[in-house]
Amino acid sequence: MTISRIALLAMMALGLSACQNEAPPVPLTPTPEMRVELGSDPHSFAEYEKVRIRHMSLDLDADMDARTLSGHVLLDLERLDPDHQRLVLDTRDLDIQDVTVVDPEGQYLPVSWRLGADRGHLGRPLVIMLPQGVDQVRIDYSSSPEAFGLQWLDANQTSSGKPFMFSQSQPHYARTWVPLQDTPAVRYNFEATVRAPRDLMVVMGADGNPTERNASGEYRFTMPQPVPSYLMAIAIGDLEFAEIGPRSGVYAEPDWIERAAAEFHQLEDMIDIGEALYGEYRWGRYDLLVLPPSFPFGGMENPRLSYVTPTIIAGDGSLLALVAHELAHSWSGNLVTNSAWRDLWLNEGFTVYFEARIMEAIYSPEIVAMLARLDWDGLVADLPALEERDRQLVRDLSDRDPEGAFISVPYDMGRFFLDWLEHRVGREDLDVFLRQYFDEFAFESIDTETFRDYLNTHLIQTHPGALTLAEVDAWLYEPGLPDFAVAPESDALATVDQWRERWQAGEVELTELPTDDWSVYEWLHFLSGLEGALDADTMAAMDAAFGLTASSNVEILYLWLQRSIEAEYAPGIERLESFLLEVGRNKFTRPLYTALAASPWGHDWAIEVYQRARPAYHPLTRQAAERALGLEQ
Repeated sequence: MTISRIALLAMMALGLSACQNEAPPVPLTPTPEMRVELGSDPHSFAEYEKVRIRHMSLDLDADMDARTLSGHVLLDLERLDPDHQRLVLDTRDLDIQDVTVVDPEGQYLPVSWRLGADRGHLGRPLVIMLPQGVDQVRIDYSSSPEAFGLQWLDANQTSSGKPFMFSQSQPHYARTWVPLQDTPAVRYNFEATVRAPRDLMVVMGADGNPTERNASGEYRFTMPQPVPSYLMAIAIGDLEFAEIGPRSGVYAEPDWIERAAAEFHQLEDMIDIGEALYGEYRWGRYDLLVLPPSFPFGGMENPRLSYVTPTIIAGDGSLLALVAHELAHSWSGNLVTNSAWRDLWLNEGFTVYFEARIMEAIYSPEIVAMLARLDWDGLVADLPALEERDRQLVRDLSDRDPEGAFISVPYDMGRFFLDWLEHRVGREDLDVFLRQYFDEFAFESIDTETFRDYLNTHLIQTHPGALTLAEVDAWLYEPGLPDFAVAPESDALATVDQWRERWQAGEVELTELPTDDWSVYEWLHFLSGLEGALDADTMAAMDAAFGLTASSNVEILYLWLQRSIEAEYAPGIERLESFLLEVGRNKFTRPLYTALAASPWGHDWAIEVYQRARPAYHPLTRQAAERALGLEQ
C-alpha cells in the first residue's frame, strides 16, 4: 500500500462516513457541510465554479419492459478550488445505488454521500464528499419508469410495432436519466456504452451512430466536442438509416424512412450554406432522427443527431424551415451556448435569424419575407398577454421552471434584434461580426453581458453613428419591441389580405381566389386572418373548394382545425379527434385543447379525447394539456 493510498484512507476514516450496502446510504443526520442551496444557475444545484465535470463515461442497460436505464456513470472532475471537499450533482427521480471514488492508484473506494430534499421540478441534489486528490467519481444508479426526460412507447404506439424510447433533456431533464451538473454553463466530453434488445437499434447525439443493427445489441459512442447536459440525447427503436450526403443522413422507423429521405434531400446543401455563411461545421456528421408523432416538439438540436417530428414531412419540402432551424443550432446554441436559461435568446434568436438566411439561400427572399411577417404578427399578438418581465430578451427565471423560457420572445424578438443590427450596419458587416463571434466563443457557454461587451467592442465602436449601446440595451432589458424596431414587410401576404377582404366582402367567389399559386405561408396567413369569422356553411364551402380537412400539411391543417372549433364544423371536429389521438406535438395540442376548453361545447369532449390520447403523449404534452383543460392536481 502506497503512502498516498494510506493518507486517502485515513482522511476518509476521519472525515467521511462511508456508505456500505449493509448500512443506510444516507447519513441519518445531515451535517452542515452536506447542506446545499441552488448555485449560480438558479436551476441547478451544481457548484461548478469549484468542481466541474470535464468528461463523462456512461455504461447503461436499457430495459424496454421495465422502462429504465440502469448502470453507472464515471465522472472525471476538474477541481477549480482544490480546498473544496464536495461534489454536488443534479438528480430527479433517480435510484442512486452506490457512489465510489477512484483513488490515485485506480482503486474504487466508498465515500460519504446523500440525496438532499426534493425541490419539485429541480429534483434532489446528490452531495458527494470528495477526499483530497480524488478527481474521479463513479455513481451506480437506475432511472425511474416515470423519468420526465425519457418517453417509453409500447409496441402498439409505434408504426413499427416495436417499443421505442427517446430522451428530451432540454431544458433541465438530463438529470432524470443521468446524475450530472445539469446546467448549460458546464460543458464536457463523453463516451457511452448502451445495451438494448437485439431487434432494436441505439443512437445518440454523438459520434459512432450505427447504420444498421448489430447482433449483440451493444453500441458504443463518443462525443469528442464538449457539450452541455441539455444536449445529451439517446433513442432506441426499430430504426433504419438512409444516406443523404457524405456527412448527412436520416434515421426513422421503416414506415417513415423513404418519405423522410425524400423530404430531406436538401440536407447536405443546407450544411454547405451554413458553412458559407458562418464558418466550418465542427461536429463531423449531421444526421436527423424522425421520432414517433408523440415527440412534443418540432425538433431538438442534439449535436450530430437532431430530432425532428414526422409532422414536418408534408411530401413537398414545404416545412423545411424547421430543419434549417435545428441545423443552424450547430453554430448558435450548440457551438456558442447560453450559460443560463435567462439568456435563451442567445441560442434561439440567433438561430431563427440563421434559419432565415439558410431558407433564403434555398428558396427566395420572398419566402423569407413571408416567414418574417408571420413571426412578427405572432409576436405582436403574444406580447400583450405576457407578464411584463416576459416581454424582454433577458428574463428573470430564477423563481420559475425553466420550461417557461420557451415562448416566442427569445425566438422572434431575438431574431428581429439581429434583423435590426443588419439594418443598421449592413448584412456584409453583420456576417463578418457573427462569423468572428462564433469563432471567438466556440465551445463556450456565455451570458448576455459577455455578448453585449463583445458587440460593443466589435460592432458598435467600429460603426460610429450606426447604433448605440443604449439602443441595444432597450432590446435586451426593456419590455416590448423598441419603437425603432424594423417591421418586416411582405408584398405576397399583403396581396393575400386583399383577396381575403374581397372574398369576405362578397366581391369574389372562393373559386376566384388564386390559391393554386399560394405557398404554405400564404395559406397560413389567409387562415389566420379568418379567426372567429366563419360559420359551418362557409367552412363546408371552403372544404369543398380546397379539401382543407384532408390537408397533408400539418401547419395548414392545424389552423383549419382551430377554425373548425370556432365554427363547430362537424367534419373538422371529426378530423380534430383523430389528430389529437395521433399527434403529440405541443405546438398543436396545447392551443387546440385550450380552444376546446374555452368553447361552449368542447370542454368535456376534449377531456374524453385527452384521456384516450394521454398514454401516447410525452410528459410535457400531458402537462400542458392538463393545464389547458383544468386537470392539474
